[in-house]
Amino acid sequence: MGFTFQKLLDTGKWFPKDREFKKYEKTGFGTPTGKVEFASTVLEKLGYDPLPKYVEPPESPISTPEVAKEYPYILITGGRFLPYFHSEFRNVKSFRKSYPYPKMQMHPDEAKKHGIKEGDWVWLETERGRIMQQCTFLDDLSPDVVHAQHAWWYPELPAEEPWLHGVWISNVNVLTPGTLDQIDPALGSWTLRTMQCKVYKAEISEISAPVGIPL
Repeated sequence: MGFTFQKLLDTGKWFPKDREFKKYEKTGFGTPTGKVEFASTVLEKLGYDPLPKYVEPPESPISTPEVAKEYPYILITGGRFLPYFHSEFRNVKSFRKSYPYPKMQMHPDEAKKHGIKEGDWVWLETERGRIMQQCTFLDDLSPDVVHAQHAWWYPELPAEEPWLHGVWISNVNVLTPGTLDQIDPALGSWTLRTMQCKVYKAEISEISAPVGIPL
């Protein structure tokens, strides 16, 4: 492309010299038929319903009402946020300075019911375990839904057991299911964006001082 690495850094962005648009007019789409498939020929060949349809999640107020009695909130996970990329860059000091701790989101009216203020550390708990994140308010969030960030760990903690860089303190994988009965039968993906949880304020004595959380 005629760029040195330094020139790339100085420019801050780059674009290919020649970009071909509407390639599908010559090559078709990346499907067995070469067309836009509203009915998937691949799924049909594998014996699955070729048309999209809604299936209630294996854990929800409808599927598991008995679970929802103790864990009333629908937990979604995995929303992206800068400056991190998945689990990367927690060890970059400037990034941690600008975004030091994991944050969960819930509707302010629901938080008030539990005596939770914005900025409080809270426990997020499912049937599988619990983690600690810092509460932030989001008015646009449905009152029965909470969102937890994913991929958190603490590089300042030791790597060896039992610390493992604090992976059990705030990592949302502690909360998500991992059994075969809760995966998508066609794609094999795990249920990461809808499960039942409860939220309650973390007491100061429970907050992990080694992580540097201010008491």
